[in-house]
Parts: sequence; structure tokens; C-alpha cells
Amino acid sequence: MAQVSFITATKLIELLGCANERGDLSVSVLSSNQLALGIDPLKPTSVIDLSNETVRAIDLEEAKKDGLPPEAGASLGSFRAPRQTGSYTLKFKGVTKDCWSLRNLLEEGLKSLEAYQPGVLDKLSAIKPRTKRIVARDPLHLFDQAALAHKYAQPLIDGWWFGTNNSAEETQTWLRRGAELAGLRWGSDVSTSMPVDRFL
Repeated sequence: MAQVSFITATKLIELLGCANERGDLSVSVLSSNQLALGIDPLKPTSVIDLSNETVRAIDLEEAKKDGLPPEAGASLGSFRAPRQTGSYTLKFKGVTKDCWSLRNLLEEGLKSLEAYQPGVLDKLSAIKPRTKRIVARDPLHLFDQAALAHKYAQPLIDGWWFGTNNSAEETQTWLRRGAELAGLRWGSDVSTSMPVDRFL
């Protein structure tokens, strides 16, 4: 008898968000405990496993075993959705926005800063500590290594990209810098809150 797995709606939303950051994938039922995701619903490229709450790419061998087309194969590894013990929030000039992830918090913060003070993204793009920028007009300019750009660059607003591989501390630092460049006070005009375990 097939094993049936259950998952909370909150955890499922979290897994879908991790697997589908661009928002362009379709979801289909693969089995009693697996959901398949892909741009083409008939050619899935990743699987959400409800039994262990992970997302993984479908490799060629797995695709053949499950009767899926070879195009469903991918080279990505599996990953678990980030552990979360609370919500992420952005407070911007008295307005609070709820965000579903650290990446979403950074994205909303950057968009809010640019909307408030056009030109902030230009100023942030000139800052490059060590090996990466937070925003750039060309995704290949975000990182010293092109492979990282292919993996971690996401569209932000028209003509701009941002890097998504940031720790909680880096996210706070970038948003604080952006607030300063926009002439805003960190902690009063702009602030964030996030799960405590992000800092542990």
C-alpha cells in the first residue's frame, strides 16, 4: 500500500516559494507524497517530497524510473526549505509588509528604497565588498564567478537584478546601506524583523 504523506499548508507554501522563486512553474501531482514542478507541466524539473519536506531536482535516472521524459533531468542537488520560527517583516515609513522568506524581505526592501528615492539602486550597484554586489543591471556583474550569477541572480525591477545568496546579516547590512543612501534612518524610517534562528 502506498504511503500517504501530509504537510501543513504553511510548510507547503514555503517549499513552493523556495522551488519557484521566479513564479513561472506549474505544479502537478507525481505520487501520493510528491509534487512535480516545471515550466512545462509535462516536463517537470524538480520534485517536492512531502514525506521529508525537501525539494530536489529530477535526475535522468529518476526521470526514466518514473516514466518521465529525459528532458526532466536536471543537475541541481536537493535542498530543504529554510527553517523558520517566525515571520519576516519590513517596516518602511510606517507601512509594514509581511515577507515569506529572507530573499523576499531583501527584494521588497530594495524595491521600496528605489520607489522612495530613485537612484538608490545605482548607488548600491557601485558598492562591491569582496566578491559580489547586491544589485546590477547585468546579472553577470553581481558576482565574480558567472556560475554564481546563473544560480543566484533574480530579476528585481525592469533593468535590475539582485543576488539572492545572502545571510540574514548580509540582508540587514544591504538594506541599512540602502536606507542611508536614500536619506532614511535605519531603525525608525526603515527596519526589519526576522526569525531568531536566522542568527543562531
